[in-house]
Amino acid sequence: MKIAFLGEDPHFRSALVETEDAYKRSGLNVGNHAFWNAVDSHIIGEREYINNWNFNPSYIRDNFDIIVIPASNFLHPDRNLGVLADKLKRTKLPLLVIGIGAQAPATGTEITFNKGMELFISVLKEQAIHITCRGEYTAELLSSYGVKQVTALGCPSNLTNLRRDLGISIEEKLSNVFLGEISEPSVLLNTDTHRRKFYKEYRKLIKLVCKNSFNVVCQNPLEIVKAARGVDYDKSCPHMQFQEKLWKNLYTPGKFEQFVTDKFVTFFGANPWMEYSKKFDLSIGTRLHGNMLAFQSGVPSVFLSHDSRTSELVDIMKLPNCSIKDLEFTSMSEIYEKLKFSGVDYDTNRKLLAKKYVEIIESAGLNVAAKLKEFCN
Repeated sequence: MKIAFLGEDPHFRSALVETEDAYKRSGLNVGNHAFWNAVDSHIIGEREYINNWNFNPSYIRDNFDIIVIPASNFLHPDRNLGVLADKLKRTKLPLLVIGIGAQAPATGTEITFNKGMELFISVLKEQAIHITCRGEYTAELLSSYGVKQVTALGCPSNLTNLRRDLGISIEEKLSNVFLGEISEPSVLLNTDTHRRKFYKEYRKLIKLVCKNSFNVVCQNPLEIVKAARGVDYDKSCPHMQFQEKLWKNLYTPGKFEQFVTDKFVTFFGANPWMEYSKKFDLSIGTRLHGNMLAFQSGVPSVFLSHDSRTSELVDIMKLPNCSIKDLEFTSMSEIYEKLKFSGVDYDTNRKLLAKKYVEIIESAGLNVAAKLKEFCN
């Protein structure tokens, strides 16, 4: 079967691409590379990467047998996917949707969609062979629209590193960091620092964990990604002005641009991101995919959940997590005391999720990578 892969080639040569173009090819959030890379490695077969939604439905219909859609929080009440729905419908091809999620302030929240999103859901109902979603909240939401071929499995990036005792090794490293065996841990901060609603929490977190060596991964928006890449620092940009306020006291007055150059980083691919993450003692923050890539690299990570999309993901995958609302960020021991994680439970659960995932891929007539099949056996 020839696959139309709705996402960017995980190995595209981003160094030769202008930042704005690379950002667009990343779906306006570089975190998308985490699950694109995972799905690409899990499924074997001839494919073409469709890195934007401006594709010609006739071309897709005439040249491919199936459309694989590695998805994120597509089911957003403010998002209109009517155009994409129409294009998918006109291809008349079967769909395999992997990792789709709904976004709401909290799990259990009732949300309503616009007509474009309702059309998209109806296309999923009619054309999707199967859909894997981020958690039970999303599964129940899709079910309420009559979409029944859904299995909650979390994010496919959870199966990037197939080491069988990954959870056990992470649990040991977490205790080393939080119980003082590493006196001055280096920290990789994976937070969406442009979100003003978390200003107070982020200030406390920064004061607590950014005492020694640290860096900040920037996934979006474009203005911050540009600054992190070192190609454009626009001090008049509201996003950068907010960053200057957020990070005060950590840089020499009048030298914030140099601080950004030294501390902000960004990536247009999962592999260089994971390689960079390896050198840190701890990853922490609200960004699921940034933390996940560090976690899959073997770095102990703390996932700070704050809405439905993050809560259902950390719950179903049994990742090390705390709710950002439950923390005062008074000490490292406070975080460790409230941290919910068992390495054994994570490893056992991940194998069960992987088995279901493999069965779903094969039910679509696609071939699964040998290493993933071996992991399940």
